[in-house]
Amino acid sequence: MNTTVREYSSRRMRREDGQRGQGTWQLLFIIGLVFCQLMTGNTLANAATPQILNLGNTGEPQTLDPHRYNLRLEETLLNDLFLGLTTFNSKGKIVPGAAQSWKQSKDGLTWIFYLRDDLKWSDGVPLTAEDFVYSLRRVMRPKTAASLAYFLYMIENAAAVNQGKMPAQSLGVRAITPRQLEIKLAAPYPYFLERLLYPIAFPVPKHVIDEVGDNWVKPQHWVSNGAYKLKTWQPQAFVEMTANPYFYTKVAIEKIRYHPLASEQSGYNRYRSSELDVIPNLPTSELEGIKTSSDQSVQAALRLTPLLSSMYLVFNLQDPAFQDVRVRRALSMAIDQEILTSKVMRSGDKPSYTFVPNFISDYQPAKASHANMAFGQRQAVARRLLAEAGFDKTNPLTITLRHVSGTEGKKVNLAVAGMWHSIGVITTLHQAELKAHFADLRQGKFMVAWAGWIGENNAEHYLSLLQSDIGNVNYGRYQSSLFDELMRNAQSQADPEQRNSLLSAADATAVEDYPVVPLYSLSVRRLVNPNLKGWEDNLRDMHPVRYLSWHNAP
Repeated sequence: MNTTVREYSSRRMRREDGQRGQGTWQLLFIIGLVFCQLMTGNTLANAATPQILNLGNTGEPQTLDPHRYNLRLEETLLNDLFLGLTTFNSKGKIVPGAAQSWKQSKDGLTWIFYLRDDLKWSDGVPLTAEDFVYSLRRVMRPKTAASLAYFLYMIENAAAVNQGKMPAQSLGVRAITPRQLEIKLAAPYPYFLERLLYPIAFPVPKHVIDEVGDNWVKPQHWVSNGAYKLKTWQPQAFVEMTANPYFYTKVAIEKIRYHPLASEQSGYNRYRSSELDVIPNLPTSELEGIKTSSDQSVQAALRLTPLLSSMYLVFNLQDPAFQDVRVRRALSMAIDQEILTSKVMRSGDKPSYTFVPNFISDYQPAKASHANMAFGQRQAVARRLLAEAGFDKTNPLTITLRHVSGTEGKKVNLAVAGMWHSIGVITTLHQAELKAHFADLRQGKFMVAWAGWIGENNAEHYLSLLQSDIGNVNYGRYQSSLFDELMRNAQSQADPEQRNSLLSAADATAVEDYPVVPLYSLSVRRLVNPNLKGWEDNLRDMHPVRYLSWHNAP
């Protein structure tokens, strides 16, 4: 949630816009034929007894170890393979998972989770509270190298254990009984149940890891506790899963395959040819034609929904040029978010002047002070700020702007480079594959870089990325004693109103420091086979297959 999860990896980092075919009418005719096939039984999706649900995924997973994952695309798979203490329903709401219920102490520091009686691993071995104790300790052990361990730093002694200052046994977790798990927090944390949704909090099979070590993630050794278990992993081809016979409830679809997609266009082509039942991102070039199609079956396949997300540019504040806030402000003011989304991307994404998404519940994010200025006025101020910082025609600011390989990254960053050119900045673009891009960001090997975060329905989850002690997901190494103090005070505050007040103050502080440039919030552009039942659009864009079935299934 990648990054990391939360690195924006799963949405459109690998996409390539396809060119329109031979005209809109031909395209709609082809699409109509495809959907006629869907309705007449000529596809896998409409078979009497579908054998495999084929889903497109935005890339190749780097790992299926839930404690070592980083990418959103991995999170998607892991939610089919594992079940945490809490989970979400088809509408994205938090519901009981491996824990059938829980209670919280009056001071908010102690949580007791009551596990289901029928929990088993996929090899039939009972799953107990001790498995969760082992797993949470494993996450925090430095040798695990869990980049998202900080998601659970609210657990007592978690940070100290993760930093090697205390033994894993000091972590605030214990098994009261085989069915009762106690977790103690260092301070009240109102979003704790939401944090348990992430794979970082999932259980892993100690009895298998003790025997084969890190090889436990290979298909021949695989053991998990979710609705599905791993059968085959053919790199660059598919990850195949089959129903877990020991899962506490029966699933309707017995077998699924996740296919890594080389581009949005290739995914769309495979959907049209009935190779895939779901694709994560429709090419923007096809969006308008499908939205305006007179064929209701075509429109029924399109799922265009907002996503809890923040896409942004980040400055490396260790670079001398960006240590001057005037430079950061100038570059921020020179970007027109509305032009990016409406004219360049044309993807349904929403322009943003806030680092925290605009649709977080019960929160009004801070907005950059220049947001309401006319763009021409912003450019004039930007030129003046650069001149004050010592950059002009004789000494222009020269920038390398990094992005992920693919058409979207290139389009967005070419547009940004053009906007910066209008204020006298010389920009060179540098592209890299997804894994290499974020590896360089975490190591601080960049000047300015495109990044993103898909997160929770709370402001803290986004603002914490700018804390100086958060680790390498604070890509730009932003440091502000005032911001850090406000965040620490907010994180120790149990009262929701006071917590949000402190978060708002921290938010406003960061916005005027310009460590990042907010660009837009994502909208998901999926195509979903209309014969697939149970797919519910939600802000998390999470759709575990255990909730799905076929309309024509017996």
